[in-house]
Amino acid sequence: MNNRRVALATALTISVLAGCGTPSISGSATTERPESAPAIATSTTPALPEVTFDPCIDIDDAILLRFGLEPTEREPDVLTLGRETIVSCGVPGDQRSVTLVAQNTPWDDIPFQVTPQAITVNGREAWYVPGSLHDNGCSVLMRTSFGAVIINNTPSMGRRPDPTMDRCDGALEMAEAIEPLIDDGT
Repeated sequence: MNNRRVALATALTISVLAGCGTPSISGSATTERPESAPAIATSTTPALPEVTFDPCIDIDDAILLRFGLEPTEREPDVLTLGRETIVSCGVPGDQRSVTLVAQNTPWDDIPFQVTPQAITVNGREAWYVPGSLHDNGCSVLMRTSFGAVIINNTPSMGRRPDPTMDRCDGALEMAEAIEPLIDDGT
């Protein structure tokens, strides 16, 4: 997997799952205000929690190898969009490509293009979303104290994809293996 594919997968994750579109700028110099109105800069929006899980660092090689992924080819990325932080890790494999994401988008603010199925992963609240980013992908989102940890499974983007592999093959098992590593107090 190259940086361009990781960037694309991360951007898709952000726009589809994290609800981040084009950032809007409020109170910019081009905003017209009546001269009689005082210009007071106040922010009532609280800061989002810090993302305390880094999928490229906190997921050990053995877990990635178990799912046919190549840990030596991890491609980390950190994006900050407004108040939101997205820490991602693209990991290629022969039969699939996986993008692992930790983000601090509030759980209740995560929008979906397709209807998610409420599940639990090792007792943790989660969403199972076949077709989340595109028809060939499958995501599992696990609720955390800071937002969510997301597994985006895409069999069609593997180096030698298996045409018989279902888009969700291994996604739940991967979530079950990764969930105990999320040390977030929940």
